[in-house]
Amino acid sequence: MSTYTLGTADRRASGFTPTDLAALNDLGAAAVWQQRWSRCQVVHEPYADYMAAWITGADAEAAPNLTIARFKRTGTYALTVGPVVVATASSLGHILPAIWQVHTAGQQEGAVLA
Repeated sequence: MSTYTLGTADRRASGFTPTDLAALNDLGAAAVWQQRWSRCQVVHEPYADYMAAWITGADAEAAPNLTIARFKRTGTYALTVGPVVVATASSLGHILPAIWQVHTAGQQEGAVLA
């Protein structure tokens, strides 16, 4: 996997940085290849950029099971699983490890979350 210096929140906050997008692209490709996710998509909205991901087996009409967002006004990153905010941080580098913790916890409980 590639090494990145991932973005942090600052006064000039905006959406995902090019480095964030590269890291998220690698994450999505790995998760789809490992069959943890069936698909993922980056979306650019006026208030935030986010990557939405669906677990393997989710139907085409289902809401994303997981999202990683960066709010443009504050630069804050957030991870949600379903409607629950699981983690927030000032850098994507602090959010990414939480994804695998959520996935591991879900497997131990018998449910695949991400």
